[in-house]
Amino acid sequence: MKRSQPPTLPDLECACASVRRTSRLITQLYAQEMGTHLEPSQFALLTALKSHPGCGHNVLGEALGFDKTTLSRNLSLMKRKGWINLSPAEDKRERGYVMSAAGRKLLSTAKPAWTRAQQRLRDAMTAAQWDAVTKAFAVAARAAHTALKVE
Repeated sequence: MKRSQPPTLPDLECACASVRRTSRLITQLYAQEMGTHLEPSQFALLTALKSHPGCGHNVLGEALGFDKTTLSRNLSLMKRKGWINLSPAEDKRERGYVMSAAGRKLLSTAKPAWTRAQQRLRDAMTAAQWDAVTKAFAVAARAAHTALKVE
């Protein structure tokens, strides 16, 4: 049976629709590699906690661009599964989080799948396209962050 080519994605005029579509497709790619045990957003949270143990809601939300509801839901689930523990935060007005031994093991186990997903995405582009895309993501994230702060 002949394998059909994927449909061409239409250009979208709306930056929000375009970025959300890109996000969904990339998330599906990473989820396909990572399986059902750990969502890409949870992988990002564990990675952030590995780099910055004890950080709280505000720092995590700001760094990863999570809204409060999504962040709280993910952290609660990860705590229930035993992947993270509460810890004193730098800001004493909020809770901090650290990875548990189970969280460290899960992150270590998931890293090769993340690497495969990352490589699959890179392989679908030229090196110049990869560089341009990663720079464009950073520029767009900073611009949106700045625009949110302007009232």
